[in-house]
Amino acid sequence: MATGYSNAGQVCISTQRVIPLRPIYADLVDALKPAVEAITWGDPLKESTRMGPLVLERDAVRVHAWIQEAVQGGARLVTGGERHGAFVTPTVVADVSPRMRISCEELFGPAVALTPVNSIEEAIALANDSIYGLSAGIFTQNLEWAMRFAREVEAGNLHINWGPQWRADLMPYGGVKESGFGKEGPKYAIREMTEEKMVVLHL
Repeated sequence: MATGYSNAGQVCISTQRVIPLRPIYADLVDALKPAVEAITWGDPLKESTRMGPLVLERDAVRVHAWIQEAVQGGARLVTGGERHGAFVTPTVVADVSPRMRISCEELFGPAVALTPVNSIEEAIALANDSIYGLSAGIFTQNLEWAMRFAREVEAGNLHINWGPQWRADLMPYGGVKESGFGKEGPKYAIREMTEEKMVVLHL
């Protein structure tokens, strides 16, 4: 879950939505609560701090408002959800409707929204029910599900048994839909910035 809170969630591939199957949902929420509460937040110059503030206080105001909006709409605040100036405490929100802004818009803050589903088919459909498609991850011991996830989820970067916040420069990194076009990475960036020409010398 560190991928939801590093840099206070201000990472383009930060974990924002978690879509667990219902049989493990309650146990997952119970496990997340103490883990997220253990994240020390505060002065980033202190060695003990694991999460600092948002870049601008107005961003913290927006993130806090979206959390409150979700709770007022029927979601359940598991932990966090407080704002102190430019800080928002590490937050977990459960029972989130896919249409809530904390789920369907770019939050760019330290909160993770959980929406339970009944099947892998429903999970993939919900993952794809977004205008964005940069990075996604699945945790499973089912190889068939993993391969189906890789084939069907509409994202430029897919991780099996890892969170979405991982990349290496040599990889073809980039998104689909409204998460951009083209690929980063030395080889792929050069290709994107190169216009090929064909020259034929006729003798």
